[in-house]
Amino acid sequence: MEHKKTILVCPMDWGLGHATRVVPIIELLKKNRKVHLILGADNRPLEFLKQRYPELEIIKFPGYAPRYPVHGAMVLKMITEMPEMKKQADKAHLFLEQLILDKKIDLVISDNRYELWSKKAKTVFLTHQLDIQTPKFGKVAKPALRQMIYSYIKKHDELWIPDVAGENNLSGALSHIANYPLRNYHFIGPLTRFQYVKPQIPKEDVGLLILLSGPEPQRTILEIKLKDQAYQSGLKTVILQGRTEDTHQVKMGNVEIFSHLPDEQFAGYLIKAKSIICRPGYSSLMDLTWFGKKAVFIPTPGQTEQEYLAETLKQKGLYYYQNQKEFDLQKALSESESYSGLTMQNDGEVLKTRIKALLEMG
Repeated sequence: MEHKKTILVCPMDWGLGHATRVVPIIELLKKNRKVHLILGADNRPLEFLKQRYPELEIIKFPGYAPRYPVHGAMVLKMITEMPEMKKQADKAHLFLEQLILDKKIDLVISDNRYELWSKKAKTVFLTHQLDIQTPKFGKVAKPALRQMIYSYIKKHDELWIPDVAGENNLSGALSHIANYPLRNYHFIGPLTRFQYVKPQIPKEDVGLLILLSGPEPQRTILEIKLKDQAYQSGLKTVILQGRTEDTHQVKMGNVEIFSHLPDEQFAGYLIKAKSIICRPGYSSLMDLTWFGKKAVFIPTPGQTEQEYLAETLKQKGLYYYQNQKEFDLQKALSESESYSGLTMQNDGEVLKTRIKALLEMG
């Protein structure tokens, strides 16, 4: 009888994006008869994976997700919370070590879970954040922050970057650096939950699709602002709240609100929407480029990575953005007409090659 390799896939729980972008990895592993697949997650990513993969073994894997500050930069808040984050990371590492023994795990693939390395199993680290963006007044702390992050990455066996190498890339300076922390690194192409989905196109027109995401309190602050402006616009608007723990649907005038939708319906709304507004989170960006959709971005205040992506993509003439505090819907929709959007799809061949190589290792 052929021995199956037990593989754990575990995304970070800071918002849904890290969970949604491991879907292509899960899909490839799920189809492989040589694999026994286990998923590990917490909070909304856990609920998302439970709904998406009810047939798979899913473990509540403790994480640590600090709240975004109402004012100020997230990077600085992270620095102040470093002792608590280190404490929680050590707990998660010990949890993994015991899980490897209990479940006889051969391989761990984690998305931005720096602490999920082990000498008892092969570990793959997935990230696009190799050059952490800091505010100007935080540049002095950047070398120390990089050194700490790289010290964790170096403990893994392989590094996967969800982008393409070369100039025509998606992540810019975030992933394309001079010296990589691991020699064994691979650009596996953009990852999106919609790669293996058959969209269900809605019959009705959708003038505006609003996608809410990210940690609190900024997610709710943005929802209130956009909801009010959408009502006033008169546009047929659909708002997806990104709340995987709820199933409600509310319609008030021209605005229809869903707490969460299956990926088939979500994809249909993305395709049908005339205009889209969302955070420039990297996972959202990969989803948009899969369908070649334009969008207006609103970076999470203090989230330096999103601010970098929004500004870089605007300078390239690809996507328009406005800051959250001054956001004006009518102006945003008008200005965004002159931006082209971007199409970038992934045939998954590099990812298939890496998975095959890992499965063939002793």
